[in-house]
Amino acid sequence: MAKQKSIDVHNHLYPIRWLNQLEKMSNPKLVKTGPTSYLAYQNDVIVAHIDRAGHYDPAARVEDLDKAGLDVQILSQTIPSVELLPAAEGVEWAKRINDDMSEICQKYPGRFYFYITLPYQDKDAALKEIERCTKEYSQYAKGIQYFSNLFGKPANSPEFADYYAAAAKYDLPMLFHPASPLTAEALKLIRLPFQLYGYTLDTTMAVVSLIFNGTMERLPGLKIIHSHLGGMAPYMLRRLDDSFKGYGKEWGYEDLPKKPSEYYQAQVWTDTCNFNKPAVTCCYQVMGADHMVVGTDYAHRVGDPEGAIANVNNLDIPQADKDKILGANVEKIFNL
Repeated sequence: MAKQKSIDVHNHLYPIRWLNQLEKMSNPKLVKTGPTSYLAYQNDVIVAHIDRAGHYDPAARVEDLDKAGLDVQILSQTIPSVELLPAAEGVEWAKRINDDMSEICQKYPGRFYFYITLPYQDKDAALKEIERCTKEYSQYAKGIQYFSNLFGKPANSPEFADYYAAAAKYDLPMLFHPASPLTAEALKLIRLPFQLYGYTLDTTMAVVSLIFNGTMERLPGLKIIHSHLGGMAPYMLRRLDDSFKGYGKEWGYEDLPKKPSEYYQAQVWTDTCNFNKPAVTCCYQVMGADHMVVGTDYAHRVGDPEGAIANVNNLDIPQADKDKILGANVEKIFNL
């Protein structure tokens, strides 16, 4: 039997054109700090680091993947993203980034696929870009890059409903990735990095809010990749159920035919981007092997591409379950 390919669903790449554009801007902006290193700022807060050439150079990335034993990546853009630009510029840059991502996939066949980057400041244009990419780049465009909030507006805002409907319609899993968190000011007040609790809480609030407001019930085909081992959700599923049952009506939620935990376990896949064996084991016990996928967060500082495969292989679980997590699940849900 052939060895299961490993597939990384949570990683990031700055196409060269976008990297160069960020260097020219004032907010957001990118500041070069070394031959292959940069700091990314949004509102004068450091939101991302580039510490290696593979964060923007696909040739260097392939070398890194080979060393790490990673076979395939589904590429995504990361923060700061194009929705921070004026509308017309954002639309144009989203198209350029998707074109560049497709070109990388064509240059390295079988090594890369990509999540569609969208100009969320123009919903009509964003929906058209989904349609364009599914037609022009169907071989490579396999999901949608989404954020835990858009412009400080929560994920369950009614104006965003069309994005979830489009994702379900085109069978494109959505990678829920952190944006600058809604708790940013609180984290600044207590001097904690956004990367610690801000990002994981923000994605958790986003995904759970979609369950509570009925989005998952209305769209049973919606698939969500919840980054960073599902944030906090898998470890609080009982509390999700109890909170919805005990307080949902007071907060204006309609009754759901299933428990919130059931939607999460059916329509959400958590990545393995945590690298703490007890935590990953706990997630496995909650979600099961069918709803976990490999994530490296390459090349952010909270990521570990070199340790991602061992992170799965070191679990005390059957090899068949390891194979599901390493790549078989991704092949299925992303239609690879």
